[in-house]
Amino acid sequence: MKLAILPALALALAAPALAQAPAKVDGADLYKFSMVTDPVVSPDGKQVIFTRTYFDIGTDSRQGEIWIGDIGAKDLNRRLLIGAGSRAGGVKWSPDGQRIAYVAPFAGKPQIHVMKLSEGIGRPVTSSKTAPFAVEWAPDGKSLAFAAAVTSDPVKVTGMPAKPEGAVWAADARVTTTYRYRLNETGYLTPGYRHLFVVPAAGGATRQITSGNFDHIDGGGLTWTADGQSLIAVGNRRPERDLQAREADLWLVPINGTTPRQLTDRLGNESEPAVSPDGKWIAFTGFPETPGFYVQDDLWVMPAGGGAAKNLTQGFDRPVANPVWAEDGKGVYVLYNEEGVTRVALVPVNGSAPRTVVKEVGGTRLYLPSAGGNYSAEKGTIAYTSLYTDRPAGLAINRGGKTIATVDFNGDWRKGKSIGKLEEVRYKSSADGRDIQGWVQYPPDFDPAKKYPLILDIHGGPNTDYGPMFSITHQLYAAAGYIVLFTNPRGSIGYGAEFANFYGKPYPSQDHDDLMSGVDLLASRPYVDANNLFIGGGSGGGVLTLWAIAKAPDRFRAAVALRPVTDWTVQALSSDIQSTTAQNWLGAMPWEKPELYRAQSPLSLVGSVKTPTMLITGEADYRTPIAQTEMYYQALKMRGVDAMKVRLPEANHGMGRPSQWLTSILMPIDWFEKYKAK
Repeated sequence: MKLAILPALALALAAPALAQAPAKVDGADLYKFSMVTDPVVSPDGKQVIFTRTYFDIGTDSRQGEIWIGDIGAKDLNRRLLIGAGSRAGGVKWSPDGQRIAYVAPFAGKPQIHVMKLSEGIGRPVTSSKTAPFAVEWAPDGKSLAFAAAVTSDPVKVTGMPAKPEGAVWAADARVTTTYRYRLNETGYLTPGYRHLFVVPAAGGATRQITSGNFDHIDGGGLTWTADGQSLIAVGNRRPERDLQAREADLWLVPINGTTPRQLTDRLGNESEPAVSPDGKWIAFTGFPETPGFYVQDDLWVMPAGGGAAKNLTQGFDRPVANPVWAEDGKGVYVLYNEEGVTRVALVPVNGSAPRTVVKEVGGTRLYLPSAGGNYSAEKGTIAYTSLYTDRPAGLAINRGGKTIATVDFNGDWRKGKSIGKLEEVRYKSSADGRDIQGWVQYPPDFDPAKKYPLILDIHGGPNTDYGPMFSITHQLYAAAGYIVLFTNPRGSIGYGAEFANFYGKPYPSQDHDDLMSGVDLLASRPYVDANNLFIGGGSGGGVLTLWAIAKAPDRFRAAVALRPVTDWTVQALSSDIQSTTAQNWLGAMPWEKPELYRAQSPLSLVGSVKTPTMLITGEADYRTPIAQTEMYYQALKMRGVDAMKVRLPEANHGMGRPSQWLTSILMPIDWFEKYKAK
């Protein structure tokens, strides 16, 4: 690097600015980030719409602006399309590329809007009582299909007097008769069923095209047939559907209201249907049912009218998602996970091996470095969220295997920040010599001649993964002077179905050994203070955190378990994933194998715990209900183990609003500091 020679006076004046070191990441930075999500390429491949997501400090909320850009223009010639506060999302291009449909509030409720891009004004075309979802344009662009819940009449209480006008009564009783009655994301469910509708794109009467007391769509996707006469929806109409966590079929639903026809009938899951450009084939993701802990999604194709399906990724051994047909109909694009990173592949329909076309898609979770992200493909143009290790995801445009445009909203922010290096590590598990991959986030001022405390952070799922992505949690840990180790133990996806399936072992099992082997590796390094080891994790990572401090009570100086499972019986009978817990993770109901449920529950091992432990859970978390946190906390206090319980009001399993994210990161740092050996 060349240094300019300045006059002495200029040097003297510039010295204070030159001496100012970049700042470390702090909590306020969360409200300064912008992250790109949900790119959608226009039908002609010449424009892209995407969301700039950010966190507003005034309202302590996640906000989104919808932008549009011209592909091929410098800096995309991007411009704001829909501003913040509109709560707009789910943008879909019309077939002619002249309009977009999206969902945004109108008169206090979410409704479908249609905007002519030449006008820039969105107009509502629905007046649904409940929020519409799975919005899709008809092939001719004249109408839109969508799904929405149709609520049932409330249960009437015999003999109850009428409520006088203006009277202030207690809220109505919440009556439940269904197996599933609440969801982590939406809370308690209003009784009713999800039906399919069609509405003119120009506005007009909405038609309900399905009937019956069951859900006509399970959230796994909705699309039109090529002739515009039917919809293909994902649903489960089997009598035992409430107890089938891994069951969904494809259904052909005529828009004239006649009887739907089942296209797939095997036991297992079929989801994300996509119709080929010539209308003759349906691509979908899914798997045949098996009783295992984990089943990996493959890409399948079948005749559009029904018939045998062909697995196109049988030898690929990576989970795939989000199928999009190539323009020529000879292949299907998919997202897939591989060793901590999400990629895009083109899968030929002739059975040839998949070909990677985008090597790195940036995750958009931000709270933690989970792989994921979004992409869109049209006319050979692929838009996707770009991966950075030192700042949140941006946008990249790929055409012909080359990146032709990027958007990075955080470049200026990055210039003013000091961020430590991120190192990949690989090591052998003490359980069986299996290769394990992980990453080490170093403090921004790292000096190998010094010693640093170490935090092992464990991902949840357990069938998810960590990768080399930027996260606010690990950056704040590092800025506080900690080295952070995060790994993908067995159970993680992206390393093959066998690795993710625990080899048929109960959970937790050898995944614990994988994690501790990583700690052994780092603790042996001269710059890691082996007397200051700390551990934490959320959800499945919370399970493994509590498991580890019971198995090795003296190894970690302090622990933090966020939204953990502590009792598998409570989890199986009160969470919103009851069937998955009981049938697939434990393999039996609690009353069938109570000894298994007890043996695998961290609560059963609490008598061995000596490690000071903090527990953090949202009060509206229905994925790992907070009662389990309460039980474990009380058990620690009864035993005289130093413990702290943190409840996040109204927060669900995603840890709530931005300030609650920061609470769940900064309070653990204080906890670790309290117990750090000086």
